Amino acid sequence: MPADLPSRPPISLNRTREFQAPTNVDVLVPSLKGLSNEFVEHLRSRIPVHCILTSSAIGPARARQELIERVDTGWFSFVDDDVKLRPDWWSTVTGMIGPDVGGVEGLWSYLAGDKRVDDYTRAMARLSKLLRQESWRDRIDRAFTGDTLIRTQAVKNIRMPNLPVWEDEYIRRWVEKNGYRWLRTPNVVCDHLRTYNLKPSYNVGRYGYYLNICKGVLHAYVQRNRRSQICSLAQI
Repeated sequence: MPADLPSRPPISLNRTREFQAPTNVDVLVPSLKGLSNEFVEHLRSRIPVHCILTSSAIGPARARQELIERVDTGWFSFVDDDVKLRPDWWSTVTGMIGPDVGGVEGLWSYLAGDKRVDDYTRAMARLSKLLRQESWRDRIDRAFTGDTLIRTQAVKNIRMPNLPVWEDEYIRRWVEKNGYRWLRTPNVVCDHLRTYNLKPSYNVGRYGYYLNICKGVLHAYVQRNRRSQICSLAQI
């Protein structure tokens, strides 16, 4: 385990008094552009907002790190500016809060009827079979903080490296190393408005025969670059 990660403490009995839903939260939006009035109104219609914080820092990890350091409430929400929270988002995520819960991630969906999402699902199923995983979520599906409620104490002293990707997963693992659980809602409570090109993921599953070659290359890269940012995430 890297030296900058906290050791996992036992869950304190004092946390049993901390399970009440927060009355208001800071909402963190890592956006390089200004927020539209429509989006701000949307946030206030879905969440009891204490303050909306934005960051123009370059890079997702830097932006999220800067925003976390500015939080002034016991819980906070990350909400990306390309998502739309469903009406039951707040009641669902707060309904899952418990004394040992550090984060609740809202299950999200792409635009309905996007065939590429089906392609992605099939690709991940093939990939999980190749990797002998019971579920593609076990190792392949990373955390998503675009619509997540997080306990501030659970990310205390976090210092994210400048990761170009997977900063969401770094946050999740930090929360868990701090002794808290990271949960995901059982039902979809958020819609991702951005359309993604998921065909490369489909091809990974379709041409999984070549995955072992890719794994070998990645292993060699990590061995040569043990101080790299991706390596630090892999060792959490």
